[in-house]
Amino acid sequence: MSDNKNIIRIALIDDHDLLRQGILQLLGGVGFETVFEAENGQSAMQKIAACETLPDLCIVDVNMPVMDGFETTKTLLGRYPQLRILAFSVNDNEKDVLKMLECGANGYILKGADPAELKKAIEIIYDGGCYFSAGVSEIARGYFEQQLQS
Repeated sequence: MSDNKNIIRIALIDDHDLLRQGILQLLGGVGFETVFEAENGQSAMQKIAACETLPDLCIVDVNMPVMDGFETTKTLLGRYPQLRILAFSVNDNEKDVLKMLECGANGYILKGADPAELKKAIEIIYDGGCYFSAGVSEIARGYFEQQLQS
């Protein structure tokens, strides 16, 4: 982080309760503040609308019931363009990675990542960068190269 005085405020949107609880403990243990947690995008939209302080970054599961990560990301960024989005998935298939990037995600990390990698990804994205797990970085590179040529 460029300024250690800033506490990064996180929203965690994932439909798996046990995983969400573990990630919340991890985030708190490394000094991040959780603004809210939600089990799907629809719930997240209700919770963010009620927030006094918006999160700096939303960790968004790609595959969720009710409102998936694609729709959630587009809707969040449509209403709160200053948010940063980190896609979070077990899936590293090219279609999902590209679709999340097209929706506006700033990064994509696999759920099997080391906790230190998640912390690093959050800090890089908070500081204005992009972060991609090793398994999806080539897909992301191709996407950004194509965007530059357009």
